[in-house]
Amino acid sequence: MITNDELRLKVRQIINEMYDDSAVTLLSDDTRSIDEHIAALLPDAVLWIQRNMGWGSLNPKDAADAGIKDNGDGTGEITLPEDFVKLISLRMKGWERPCLQMFPSESAVAAAQHNPYTRAGSCRPVCIESYNADGRVVLSYYSLPKESEPQIAELLYEARYNPDEGLSGCDTALHKAVAYQCAAMLFNIFERRDCANSLMAIAAAYCNNFQSNEKR
Repeated sequence: MITNDELRLKVRQIINEMYDDSAVTLLSDDTRSIDEHIAALLPDAVLWIQRNMGWGSLNPKDAADAGIKDNGDGTGEITLPEDFVKLISLRMKGWERPCLQMFPSESAVAAAQHNPYTRAGSCRPVCIESYNADGRVVLSYYSLPKESEPQIAELLYEARYNPDEGLSGCDTALHKAVAYQCAAMLFNIFERRDCANSLMAIAAAYCNNFQSNEKR
């Protein structure tokens, strides 16, 4: 785990402004402190990495106690937590393997699930992503064996960043990816495009091409 303060310090190190807000000349004469900017940008930086990284998991949480709406035909719906970003793994009791991704509701895979003859079964289950009237993400699963009681064996997901909780469950390379992306967003706000583009390229390299064996 890395705390919000540790992440903030990593970003300040990158922009070479660790100690003296009053001496900021790289960015502009903006009156807000650098720390305030970093605090505002960190959630979006984490979200960018979560949506673009090619390996690992960032900020995982357990939602095995989520409620299930049983459709009575081996299919059902799970309303996911409000801070849900991305599925890591869903395994229902009775499945031979877990689902590791959700397909969009408008996809061809989703269309196949509406037909009982073409929908997925317990050997190769499928998860579909949609939204309810409240804007919450809903996971529809296909399918359980006949007469199986719907029970979640495992439900792991990546959560949105909460400054009070810090960042958990990831390799230090992904921590660095978040810090570089946050710094890139900061330079972009202050129209330092060259710096922003360079830092974003480093962030992309960490989250897609580089895996560190060093753990926190």
